[in-house]
Amino acid sequence: MSIDRSAIDFGATSTLAFIYPNLLVAPNPAIPGNGLVIHTLGNLGYSSVGLDANNTYYGLYLTDTFDVTERLAATAGARLNVAKVAMADTLGTAPDLNGNYTFQRLNPLVGLAYKLVPSMTAFGGYSESNRAPTPLELGCANPLRPCLIENFIVSDPPLKQVVARSYEAGLRGERALAGGKLDWKLAAFRIDSSDDILNVASQIQGRGVFQNVAATRRQGFEAGANFQSAQWLIYANYSFIDATFQFTGDIASPNNPSADADGNVHVTPGKRIPGIPQHQFKAGADYAVTPVWKLGADVIAVGSQFYVGDQANLNDKLPAYWLANLHTSYQLRKGGLEPLFSP
Repeated sequence: MSIDRSAIDFGATSTLAFIYPNLLVAPNPAIPGNGLVIHTLGNLGYSSVGLDANNTYYGLYLTDTFDVTERLAATAGARLNVAKVAMADTLGTAPDLNGNYTFQRLNPLVGLAYKLVPSMTAFGGYSESNRAPTPLELGCANPLRPCLIENFIVSDPPLKQVVARSYEAGLRGERALAGGKLDWKLAAFRIDSSDDILNVASQIQGRGVFQNVAATRRQGFEAGANFQSAQWLIYANYSFIDATFQFTGDIASPNNPSADADGNVHVTPGKRIPGIPQHQFKAGADYAVTPVWKLGADVIAVGSQFYVGDQANLNDKLPAYWLANLHTSYQLRKGGLEPLFSP
């Protein structure tokens, strides 16, 4: 059983100000309008906001793994999630923020693992999970009152919780190698999500809302290997993720140069989700020069991806890129809290 609780105290305000030569930002009485609340198209102002929010998550779960045969093991379980989100406007300027929400779901889990040989196992499984909307998402879900994302929250019409159904199958193994141990994994996966939550732009520049969409899918495979010995840590991981929308409809994207006259783009099943590259690769190595001094390097390569806001995949992609990093560490002493020097 688990209980997780968090309390959020959020406040924001914004007024028209002046940037002085020393880069101080403050109202300037000599300029008309300075010190007043900023207003935008449609007379939407960045009014002061005060919010108290409480999140309480209850979990009740049970899982068991039992041996069907000497080689075959089965796992079964379930988890009941209950999430309560309470939000209250503390200033009286945004009564639309007031609300109490409860999200609950029972999620099953089943899996099988079969030991093909002592050093290699085949596995497969199915599971479900859910995610309740956050106070930020709930507080910015009204397209008629878009908010300055992550700075001002103004209204909280209800959002649905996200439900994901996951399938996975693959091989994993380990073996002794060169005085160390090699672990590896090769797996294929598919995650179908219903009522996924997206951040979409508003017609008002700089503002946006969160909204549910009917269905999304993330599928692909991942491969990884990790070798560790007294002196070496070497790893390499590759993943292929085909993240797509699985519904037909329009999504607001007024900043997209290929949007229609209403500022929308038309999404059909199979269109790629922006901001998620299909290919990702990471590899690295650490070497212990001495028991206390380590040297290492890693390389990260990320494939091309569609820009956020291009849900219909109408524009050129952000090109692929890669990064290389070097690092080193030296352990000054063993232990943690004792003083470095004693009298």
